[in-house]
Amino acid sequence: MSKQEDLKTLSDEELEKKAKGAKTLIGIFVVLVLALTFFSVRDYLQGKTDWSILTITICTVGGLVVAWGQQKAVQKELERRKGV
Repeated sequence: MSKQEDLKTLSDEELEKKAKGAKTLIGIFVVLVLALTFFSVRDYLQGKTDWSILTITICTVGGLVVAWGQQKAVQKELERRKGV
């Protein structure tokens, strides 16, 4: 079963909850990316390079992209149902 087919089987309330959860995740990931980027840049300017923080930052950006894609798919399904 594809992602779109999974979303089509959910009720409107479940889709709304899924959309709210995705928005929350996006907010959390944005804060994390900003904070980790700040510390990475600060360390770089001080002449230190902490590869573990940089790796975590890159993975966090990946999580943000996945959460964004999930939110867009849910939003598209909600718009399809509302006829917008």
